[in-house]
Amino acid sequence: SQLGGKVIHDSAVNGIKQFKPSFFNLIIMSSYLEHEIQPLPVLRHCFEHCLEGGYIVIKVPNYACLNRMVRGARWCGFRWPDHVNYFTPVTLSDIAHRAGFKVLRMNMLDRHPLSDSMYAVLQKPDPARGVT
Repeated sequence: SQLGGKVIHDSAVNGIKQFKPSFFNLIIMSSYLEHEIQPLPVLRHCFEHCLEGGYIVIKVPNYACLNRMVRGARWCGFRWPDHVNYFTPVTLSDIAHRAGFKVLRMNMLDRHPLSDSMYAVLQKPDPARGVT
């Protein structure tokens, strides 16, 4: 197209490897990470391919929400076999840190206990700009 762009049909890990390291300044994972069998390797590859100071925006079902506790097996976030991972604010923060990212934002509104979804903004550290 005249606007450019590229479509890659591959697994997330193999797809991102087709780009140069430090290529992306923003990666959006909206309703994706819960479908990924190996989320840590994907996030580590994203870290490698993200510019220093770059961001990842994540939206996933909130396994820690009250609705899941009340509805049990009937919770809307359970979608087997599509959803293979479930995250709480603690586990999402943990996997982000293990991949090398800093959790820039995941405040109470982003992970509200009454919401079936939660959001996080991760940032790759950039010591040159004081982002650690």
